[in-house]
Amino acid sequence: MKKATLIFSGLALIVASSCNRTENDNTAGKGGNAAINAIPKHHNEYKNIINGKVYIAYNVQDRPSKYDDSVACSYVGGVPTATFTGLKPGKYYLLGKGFDTSINQDVKGGTPYTISQETTLELTIPVTETH
Repeated sequence: MKKATLIFSGLALIVASSCNRTENDNTAGKGGNAAINAIPKHHNEYKNIINGKVYIAYNVQDRPSKYDDSVACSYVGGVPTATFTGLKPGKYYLLGKGFDTSINQDVKGGTPYTISQETTLELTIPVTETH
């Protein structure tokens, strides 16, 4: 009987410790009230980037091999912008891709970002030539 009680207690402890996540643990992803307006820029210029698309990965700060979502850029006030809404605080990695008409080349690049407050943020994604 002691052995069964000990096993049950051990299992209960494992289950309890694996279920200790809370709403405020900064797990990135959907379900919050934050938004990111991501703007791909090449050499600090956005005006020549066309066919832009931004990819986002949740809970990472280094370039991942797989992304959780993507948004095509649309022009907001003449600026190519990809908007991600409904995000929770946490760590993200954003990758921007597009075509720079001033050099007639594809460009891409990424940056990590941590959302600490549920607000709308503007983020520049530095992109450069792909070889």
